Amino acid sequence: MTNERRSYGLPTESLPGIEIQHHVDDLEELCRFLESRHIETSNTRFRRYIEYFEQVIDSGTVEASTIFKNSLEGPFKSDTDWFLYLLREVHELMWILKGLKVRLPEGIDEKLELIVGGRDFAALDSNSASRNAQFELRIASYFCQENLNTDLSSDTDIIVSTEDRVLYIECKRIASGAQLKKRLSQARSQLRRRMPRKVGRRPAFGCIAADVTNVAFSHNGFTFAVTSEHARDVIQEKLIEIANETEDYPLFEKCPGLTSYWFQIHIPSMVLQPYTPTTRFSSIHISSESLSRRERKALSSLHKIFERASESADTREEPAKELIPLQSFSFPRGTTFTFNEDLLSEFLSSGTVTCRDAGAVVGKLSFDGETHTFSLLDFQSIIGSIEESERAELAQDSVSARFQLLVKMYEFRFLFAAPER
Repeated sequence: MTNERRSYGLPTESLPGIEIQHHVDDLEELCRFLESRHIETSNTRFRRYIEYFEQVIDSGTVEASTIFKNSLEGPFKSDTDWFLYLLREVHELMWILKGLKVRLPEGIDEKLELIVGGRDFAALDSNSASRNAQFELRIASYFCQENLNTDLSSDTDIIVSTEDRVLYIECKRIASGAQLKKRLSQARSQLRRRMPRKVGRRPAFGCIAADVTNVAFSHNGFTFAVTSEHARDVIQEKLIEIANETEDYPLFEKCPGLTSYWFQIHIPSMVLQPYTPTTRFSSIHISSESLSRRERKALSSLHKIFERASESADTREEPAKELIPLQSFSFPRGTTFTFNEDLLSEFLSSGTVTCRDAGAVVGKLSFDGETHTFSLLDFQSIIGSIEESERAELAQDSVSARFQLLVKMYEFRFLFAAPER
């Protein structure tokens, strides 16, 4: 069953989350940590992330193009785009910091030097060294949070040592579906060359961690979803599709000790109900069907480490609160609006739209100094509630139709009052 056929009930609670100020606090802490290790952070993307969030806190709105002047060729069509692309970067850095505060891996400084560089946004970074190192630190953070001996200094991307075993991890960021088989094969060959059978008396095991975000979402940006559960399912189904694609690959051939592949997608989602930006680190694990008892035990240990780190909550997180439906809306004199003429014409004439880009801008509604931008997903969320007779009536006056459809999208987005703090 695809998620398009599933139904999702309206939520009764807000989504947990942490305040923007905590994002600033973590970025400042990361910069102080880097400076203490003689790594310069002034005029880096980290400082620009801080500047952006501080402006959000101070005024609620930001002219992002004045901060990220070298990123104007990016896929940024609205304030929401800028915000979500930024969350993608910052939440990964916050996750890395969470691990570094528990344990510093060996060889950390070289990786930190790399991640400070690179373009402001992963979607624009043609030099992969910075984001490759950032992905390695993201995976290493799971083990650092468990206070395990983690080594980033060898030819192998990550080596994790416990009293009972040693885990060798090769990390790969895969840019497209066409590269999937080749990049996984490269990782397997590297692991075969670099991983011994034993380290002293401890057995060695292998894992290949692959960031497949670009395989699933070529824009390397974000997704839209109606509810949080919908966002989860959209991403998980992409992971399942990718895992299914590898069924005929020689994933475990000629690589003794390789126990599993760990596919991960890291992507922000704009959830419409309640209207909330979120970020998800979603994973799927593919294990060998012919594991020995000792290998199964090692794999179980890896899964437990992953689960404990994934489920650990941030103590600063605002708990979920009851959602209270709004009773009325008002739009003041001077409200302005725009609508995509092609989409409007197609809908009024046929009742459907053929565009498949969920993030495509459908229209904008501006009042009280704020502009609300609506995507194709917003539009699709209300189309089902419009009866044929209502559509025929809307078609009689296209100017009125623009405003009425935008109001419907606005009402759907803001069904609930903001939860009390």
